[in-house]
Formats: sequence, structure tokens, C-alpha cells
Amino acid sequence: MRETLLPLSRGGLMGLALTATVLLAGCMSEGSSTESLYRQNMVSETALNAQIMSDRARDQRCRRDPARRECGPRD
Repeated sequence: MRETLLPLSRGGLMGLALTATVLLAGCMSEGSSTESLYRQNMVSETALNAQIMSDRARDQRCRRDPARRECGPRD
């Protein structure tokens, strides 16, 4: 049987964003520079933007073909 890869769910993307933020924050010292904080914010913002784009793309696919497996009830 062939396996299909589904895009990350909303929870998966949020987990990815949280992990990236925690890892980045763990690397910073108390005397972190403004540039480090800016980079951390950019990582979070990028993850959020990726989640929004993924949700929109899934919604478009589901409008075209509601029978898709990924179009079932959401959490």
C-alpha cells in the first residue's frame, strides 16, 4: 500500500514554531543584543506566516475537492 505524505497540521506547525523559538531562546545569554532578539522574532513570524499560507492552501484544495482525506473535521 502506498503511503502519502500530508502537510503538517496546524498543531504541527505551531509545535515547529515553538521548538524553533525555544531553541533560539536557549542559545541567548542574559546580555543578548537587539539583533538576537530581532532574529528570534523573525523566526516566530516566519513560522506563523508559513502556518497561515498552509491553512489557506488546504482550504483552497478542500473547496476544489471536499472528498480529500485532509478535508475531514478539524481538531
